Amino acid sequence: MGELGVPRRGIAGWVVLLLVAGCARTAEDDGASETVSRELSAIVATCAVARGPVETMRTANAYWEPFEAGATFRSGDWVRTGPGASTRIELRGGGRIELEERTVVMVDRPAPPTGGGSVVALESGTARGLLPEDALPDGPLVLRGDNGRQVALTVEEHAGPTEFRVTRTARGMHLSVSRGRLLLSEGAHRRTLAAGYWLDVARGLEDAEHDGPPFPTSLSPGVDARIAWSPGLRIPLSWGPLDGARSYQVQVARDLGFTRRIVDTQVEGLDFTFLPPEPGMFVWRVAALDAEGRPGESGFARRIFVERKPPRGLLVTPRDGYEAPDALAAEDLVFAWQSIGGEPRYRLVVARDRELRQPVLVREGGLQQVVLPGLAPGEYYWGVYVAEEPPVPLFQKARRLVVTGPPVER
Repeated sequence: MGELGVPRRGIAGWVVLLLVAGCARTAEDDGASETVSRELSAIVATCAVARGPVETMRTANAYWEPFEAGATFRSGDWVRTGPGASTRIELRGGGRIELEERTVVMVDRPAPPTGGGSVVALESGTARGLLPEDALPDGPLVLRGDNGRQVALTVEEHAGPTEFRVTRTARGMHLSVSRGRLLLSEGAHRRTLAAGYWLDVARGLEDAEHDGPPFPTSLSPGVDARIAWSPGLRIPLSWGPLDGARSYQVQVARDLGFTRRIVDTQVEGLDFTFLPPEPGMFVWRVAALDAEGRPGESGFARRIFVERKPPRGLLVTPRDGYEAPDALAAEDLVFAWQSIGGEPRYRLVVARDRELRQPVLVREGGLQQVVLPGLAPGEYYWGVYVAEEPPVPLFQKARRLVVTGPPVER
């Protein structure tokens, strides 16, 4: 008998039972861990932001169900956005896509041997994406087109973050780049797509149509224009011509994502008059349509601030109190300010006194910046006016500028 009154043979049996039970629990725990690992590896994308009516249809289901931010998507899941809705999806390999309204996509995993990354099959609508330069550690983002053709997207080295857009049309699937450069690959085929160009990749790279033209150059109003509100205010928008463009698509929205559009129209000329309904921030952009009516990439969006009071304080650089290191550095001094809209002429005044009554330099023109040829050492004040009579200042007080002289030799 043992010390606890249990036969020694019984003690040995209990030890065996405990060891077996421990092994059983360990195997069970290992199985649970493997299950969790499989579940996690099955996730190919995650919803970061959801606005408006957005739904998903899971692989195992035959019906659509709403989802919210934080939802995960597995291989074969469908996602769609309703009218006025949008959603931002973070991809497994890095980067993200944002689905605009009335867009349908399916997310998947690349087939072996690639294995990693995410596959996006755009059924309809438009998706905008961003790929960081250091993204895609687990594999590329792959666009699936017609007949299973797949084009992998990666960021060109040293190109920085790359922004792109994919649009389904009646004839194909347009991929366009607004910033950076994309490296496209399909089997042995390689191609580079730079900012401002598009390519139809629905049938892969071998049969891809020519690169589209760059986007139109926005001219007026200038960047971040600030315009005083008044009933019946009319703001002329203008842009540069583009070879081969049949017409232009003009969009004005209340947000940078263009989900709340108040203007979406086509014009044949190079200008459009926008009538803001009330004060606030508005964003506008223009895209060119080719001879067959296919849209290219939109130009860079510009903000317009319509303010209840006349805008003041529009000076940008140099900052108040800036000190140029020496007279040589003054040769590269850049004076810049914000636009007031329209096509006014501006007058830059640099003076010795705070009231700008003793100017030492005056420059006039239609641009929003002036690069000075150089200033002698000393203390200056500067400001910008709209060149009309009487001049309208774009500042509340003149800014101080100091140009220091070279060190004195002893």
